[in-house]
Amino acid sequence: MSVKVISRRIDARKVTIKMVDGSLVQGKVNVYHNEEVVQRVSDIFTKLTDPFIVVFDATAEGKSGRVLILNKRNIAWVSPEDGLPAPPPQPDEAPAESRGSLMDRLRKS
Repeated sequence: MSVKVISRRIDARKVTIKMVDGSLVQGKVNVYHNEEVVQRVSDIFTKLTDPFIVVFDATAEGKSGRVLILNKRNIAWVSPEDGLPAPPPQPDEAPAESRGSLMDRLRKS
């Protein structure tokens, strides 16, 4: 007997999903797909033809840690919860002194 190990790359994004029936689902979706170019949560809905989306580590109806397979047709909206990384803090620099307008500089020369 042989065992086949299936490994799957996961690039998870946290989302909140509002279903058309009014219920909320919070969890993670995988934006990595082998052959399709998917970099954002919105790409799952615009570029992938699969009618279903898998949400894991999901919380819905008071139960958490679930895996849900949702039909995209029953989704009203999706809000990605992962924000863009904050830009690195800049060192404190004094603003450069204004040299005046171009016309003022031309008059002085």
